[in-house]
Amino acid sequence: MYENILLDVLPKEYEGYLINYSFRTGILISQALSDTDTFKDDDDGRMERLFTAFNLLYGKGLPPFEIALNGLKWFMRCGVPENNRRPNPNDNKEYFSFDADKDRLFSAFMVRYRINLNREELHFFEFIALFNDLSKTSFRNVVDLRQMDSKELKKYSKEDRAEIIRQKKYFAIEKTLNNKFTEEQIKAIDEFDKKVGIAWLFIYFMI
Repeated sequence: MYENILLDVLPKEYEGYLINYSFRTGILISQALSDTDTFKDDDDGRMERLFTAFNLLYGKGLPPFEIALNGLKWFMRCGVPENNRRPNPNDNKEYFSFDADKDRLFSAFMVRYRINLNREELHFFEFIALFNDLSKTSFRNVVDLRQMDSKELKKYSKEDRAEIIRQKKYFAIEKTLNNKFTEEQIKAIDEFDKKVGIAWLFIYFMI
């Protein structure tokens, strides 16, 4: 079992089942699991999202459900055991999007690492390790701006606060602004996220 990105060969299977280990697979899985436009946001739709993720991850035939789910969680956590997860009160908040931030993310990898994500082949675990160190890039600046809360704003002048709020609105993720869920729907989404254990992934790695 993969344990150390410095010492171990990056995994290409889980419990004997081949996996599509490309960073693009991780991105597509993340998009599928949060896609409430294509899939209805009910029990059937959530299961469709889950099985879409399974089909993206596994190369030749799906494992039994429990193995498939555990493998999916393992892959999206980059092999980090679930009990090693750092608690984060903002788990279910969305601070970046592979769609809204695609250009900034592409640019960040070019500026920081000289990696062209349109051409390079990276294991998903490699991608996340590099993704976690994108400080001093426009991508990270925008994410930090979105994460800024009202308490942090208090230390700025009135004029600066107005400008920060204007920029937060400008860089807000459109889907976050447009989705209006009932309390019952939000509860169901949260329960699905907890069951799958993946919604926190990128916020976890970026803190």
